[in-house]
Amino acid sequence: MTVYPIPAFLDNYIWAIVDDKKGVFDCVDPGEAEPVFEFAKAHHLKLRSILLTHHHSDHIGGVGHLIKAYPNCIVYGPFDDRIPYITNHVRENDIIQVGESSYTVLFNPGHTSTHISYYEPKQKSLFCGDTLFSAGCGRVFDGTMDELHQSMLLFKKLPEDTKIFCAHEYTQQNLRFAQTIEPQNSDISNHLQQLKKVPSSCSLPSTLALELSINPFLRTDISDVINYALQHGASSSSSKDVFATLRTQKNNFK
Repeated sequence: MTVYPIPAFLDNYIWAIVDDKKGVFDCVDPGEAEPVFEFAKAHHLKLRSILLTHHHSDHIGGVGHLIKAYPNCIVYGPFDDRIPYITNHVRENDIIQVGESSYTVLFNPGHTSTHISYYEPKQKSLFCGDTLFSAGCGRVFDGTMDELHQSMLLFKKLPEDTKIFCAHEYTQQNLRFAQTIEPQNSDISNHLQQLKKVPSSCSLPSTLALELSINPFLRTDISDVINYALQHGASSSSSKDVFATLRTQKNNFK
């Protein structure tokens, strides 16, 4: 499979997963339809299926228009009454076969209460919506802080060469926040400088190996990260308390 980013809105990515042999593609979280139509036309492809991670409008807003144009399109998504048009509901550990790709469904609540991700083990590719970002993670909306923390721990168990396809271009801002936590971390500063050289380019996919070196929300067991959290109100040095403090600090970071 070949994966392409389709930019949408201000900073969203709709991921197009192309099956070149069959002239079709699948897309993840189409918040608007027009960019998907343009991609399909430019690449002479038909839309086969849609994979949804959660209910927010910037991730599902284009589905209705797309299925009108492609009535045989299958729509996968979590059990959530806030998401219309789903034809195939999926839950944790379900395996869905889409063409030659086989996705394992991961349950990753926290950003929302029903958030899921799709992991393709052959290609080691993770489509994680708004749960994990490069150098960051999603805000807590109708999930809980503990759930989001547990989702981070689950991601850390994946192979380090996993490619991470998240849904927003937040990387540079996240790296600037990470620098305030670990100012001596050369991996953070080097990656930020590299991205600044091409500021309008797509920074994704990332890899889990890179995220383990730059993402504070995956580094809650590192002494500098723990010390930062303790200095900013963490009630203990536990991973859960450190994570919650980091997420609260990030909410107020400009």
